[in-house]
Amino acid sequence: MLKELKIENLAIIDKLDLEFENGLITLTGETGAGKSIIMEGINLLIGEKASVDMIRDGSDTLLAQGVFEITEDQSLELETQGIELEGNEVIVRRSLDRNGRGKAFVNGIRVPMGNLKGIMSTLVDIVGQHSHQMLLTKSNHIKLLDKFLGEKGKLIKLELSNYHEKYVIITNKINEIENLKKEISEKREFYEFQLEEIIRINPVIGEDIKLEDEYKKLFNAGKIKEKLQNSEELLKEGELNALNFIYNSKKSLELLCKYGLEFKDVFERLEKIYYELEDITDSINSINNEIEADDNKLEKVILRLDEINKLKLKYGSSIEKILEHRDKMNFQLNTLEENNFELKSLIKEKEKIKEEYYIKAEELTNLRKLKGNEIEKNLKSELAFLSMKEAEFTISYEKIKGITANGVDSVEFFISTNLGQVAKPLWKIASGGEVSRIMLALKVIFSKVDNIAMLLFDEIDSGVGGETVKKIADKLKEIGENSQVICITHSPVIASKSKQQFYIEKKNIDGKTISSVKVLDEDERIIEIARMLAGNDASEAVINHAKELLNVK
Repeated sequence: MLKELKIENLAIIDKLDLEFENGLITLTGETGAGKSIIMEGINLLIGEKASVDMIRDGSDTLLAQGVFEITEDQSLELETQGIELEGNEVIVRRSLDRNGRGKAFVNGIRVPMGNLKGIMSTLVDIVGQHSHQMLLTKSNHIKLLDKFLGEKGKLIKLELSNYHEKYVIITNKINEIENLKKEISEKREFYEFQLEEIIRINPVIGEDIKLEDEYKKLFNAGKIKEKLQNSEELLKEGELNALNFIYNSKKSLELLCKYGLEFKDVFERLEKIYYELEDITDSINSINNEIEADDNKLEKVILRLDEINKLKLKYGSSIEKILEHRDKMNFQLNTLEENNFELKSLIKEKEKIKEEYYIKAEELTNLRKLKGNEIEKNLKSELAFLSMKEAEFTISYEKIKGITANGVDSVEFFISTNLGQVAKPLWKIASGGEVSRIMLALKVIFSKVDNIAMLLFDEIDSGVGGETVKKIADKLKEIGENSQVICITHSPVIASKSKQQFYIEKKNIDGKTISSVKVLDEDERIIEIARMLAGNDASEAVINHAKELLNVK
């Protein structure tokens, strides 16, 4: 419900600050006093279009702000739309400047103007021939119908939601496997070729390093042998060979060992050098004997290195990466076989979920039709009460394709207002008086179950009179028992049924027209309703009639 409304610089309103109660509230006043301007201020809060022409002359910015008290259901709905809540109040503020720049805030957080209407549709419903009308929107019809399904309906919808979630998960898994399977199948020959090539060449980790080392030796065999032979000759051949020179020196020092430890130490060090040099000479000889210029062997090494290097260019910079790619190809090809089995299992499970879903969806459809029949009867009764005895209200059901969390039904409200007339969708109703009464009848029924805690009726008495107005007044009061109802009216009967009445009047101050609003006490209400009955010159009889309407003695 709307607790507070502040408006600044809107049309002929300078400043306005109102506090509203629950139940039926009426806004009355002479024609042109500004009642519709208050509605425009609320329209701003619910996201309707605004223009700079709405800004009061001499002002730069208009402002509308509302404090709404919300229910638990509304709180949950707002949270799903990303609105942060503290307690059970929502503060909505909207401004517009002369440059056409508009801003909207919900609980101090700026929201895109396009999102404001969706957010506020949870809190407010304005009913009027040219106003935002929740009940005329087809997408809301199934939501309203489902509110009559009770606990049984909630349980069925919960089961359907679970089936839908499982169905979506398993469908995504199947699609994922099929896409992977398709991708692998399309590349199967390519994968098999790569795998076969790697397996055929069969590189071993470290093999490339050994081959490169061997290649260097074979390619430079002649040069290596020449250097080795030269080294060996220097060590053990000719008069100046190193081994013979060290050997003779060692023998001379050996004779001196008996003369002191220092001679023995030098001898032992020289002896070690001799044996190490002798071992080196043997090693050179052995290496030299192993080295041979073998062109056939060199060609084989070159070919093997070439094969491995080609694999490196294709599949990775090292043998490790080549083998990783081999394992990946193996996995992909094996996955194709494994997925065939998993896919069959998932498809079987999906069909089972689908079968169970449709059984439960049919149960929901039957429950909807059962409750829909009750709504049709109740609404026909309400319309008859409001002097539309020939009106026929029907709910149309169509099956939709696919699986949704809300069953397989598409629901739309249809109505025929005259005998023999073909029923049309609710939104095609043309007559303003008929719109008002049909919307009122719908509200009487749906206000008991929907989440809208605040309803605004914009001159619902337009186009009707006499006994029908009295009936409308009774119904507005009835709706006010479940929701806050704010009604702009010219009808004294409707005004007399309200719990709270505001009077809007227009004044000329300093050459400017300003609209003001005040809440009326009991005495003031008698005077205002008398004015609504007979104008400004109300007789005592009219005043007594006003008292009767207000049930005041």
